[in-house]
Amino acid sequence: MSDPKPLGVILLVEDEPLVRLVAADILMEAQFRVIEAADAQEALRVLKAEVGVDLVLSDVEMPPGMNGYELAWEIHRNWPTTGILITSGREWPRANDLPPGAAFLAKPFSPAALVSHALTAAEKAQAVRAALPDRPGEAPGDTAAPVPKTA
Repeated sequence: MSDPKPLGVILLVEDEPLVRLVAADILMEAQFRVIEAADAQEALRVLKAEVGVDLVLSDVEMPPGMNGYELAWEIHRNWPTTGILITSGREWPRANDLPPGAAFLAKPFSPAALVSHALTAAEKAQAVRAALPDRPGEAPGDTAAPVPKTA
């Protein structure tokens, strides 16, 4: 018997290994495919590899370098069909911290809240991609490839 089709692909960006492990387990148990990254630079490498991420779930505070809000704006600019969910237990977003369409989930969150937010964001990203005109070299309705950055 084969595994069921995943509900979506989530790039989980969290610098605390134990928090990342617990969140990944919750999401995988809910039938998401999870790719883990320890910081924003690692997350950007995954996105640039065009692995078909539906949602980036990122913590705000991730030393060193780019924080979660900066990562969210980078994703919004370069992968506009990818969902963005930002989490923090210490730093709530202020005006203009989050790009349009991004959501915030306060820590600590329940497993049910995490799965619910992730499912909503992944479904929205998949629907947006499915509505886009097919691009050369892709199967009709293919939702796995991000939209390339336009100049």
